[in-house]
Amino acid sequence: MDKALVIIPENNKGKYMTKGYSNAFRELSYFVIEKKFYDINVQEVNQILPDIIFIFWTGLTEKDRIKNLQEQYNCEKTTYIHCAEYLSEIPKEYKKKKNNHIFTLDSKTKKRKLYPAISHQDYKTKFNGYKYNITFAGNPAYRNREEILAKIIYNFGPINIFCRSFDFYKSADEMYENKLLDEYFMELYKQSYKGYVNTQKELSSIYSATKINIDINNGNPKNINYRCLEILSSGGFLISQFNEEIIKYFEDGKELETYTNANDLTDKIRFYQNNLNIAQMIAIKGKRNAASNFSYYDRLKGMLKVIYGKNIGNR
Repeated sequence: MDKALVIIPENNKGKYMTKGYSNAFRELSYFVIEKKFYDINVQEVNQILPDIIFIFWTGLTEKDRIKNLQEQYNCEKTTYIHCAEYLSEIPKEYKKKKNNHIFTLDSKTKKRKLYPAISHQDYKTKFNGYKYNITFAGNPAYRNREEILAKIIYNFGPINIFCRSFDFYKSADEMYENKLLDEYFMELYKQSYKGYVNTQKELSSIYSATKINIDINNGNPKNINYRCLEILSSGGFLISQFNEEIIKYFEDGKELETYTNANDLTDKIRFYQNNLNIAQMIAIKGKRNAASNFSYYDRLKGMLKVIYGKNIGNR
């Protein structure tokens, strides 16, 4: 049985995605060993002799540990798969090394593109009625997000923002400094903070219990946001910032809704607040698409076909 060593990153999104690939390796009949970046032991890796080492790079990835691993563990039989949202997150030294294969969302070639995937089962949740009106989950401390959130607060009052406290209060300081909100509306913005969510199950229950889930890009509108797949898999209604990528996968106005600017977003929030039955039908269709077409199993099979030049089935 072939062996895959999967290295788990520290941040939640990277962790969720890497776990999804771990399960996909198992579905393809690999023996899987999972290790956190800070637990990598080269001697142990030499005993395992993995056929594949799978690495998902994030801003928190421990670069020196991976460098030491490749320097001290140099088995020619081992294939390295490096994945990241952006090519810039992967150190240059791995881009030309033998047996190193790189897949990113911003790849310039379709063969090396990291197509979006999600573990649909992890976001299954029972709908128990609405608890939230408008929800945004994610780091709000980006200028584009701050501008749009300020517009929403101005039009609708407090919403529901889930993120780390450091990121929220950083965004509040920046919004005040840039005069996006005055003191009165800043208080409404601060009332919107609802804390940090640790697990997929908690996230899923929030998205499902929200009438309108908002996705705002962080200044890079070219790729589909992983958060969009989380919302859709949870059965939540999604209004996402428009980009060419998302409408390749989902039918705009039928499986999700998109907006082009802050005014367009506020208009659509008002419309769906008054037509919740339409939002519910869109959410059902979006969930069906996310469940059918975004499995890690299919994405991993695609990667392995690029690497080995043939389909890798369940062996």
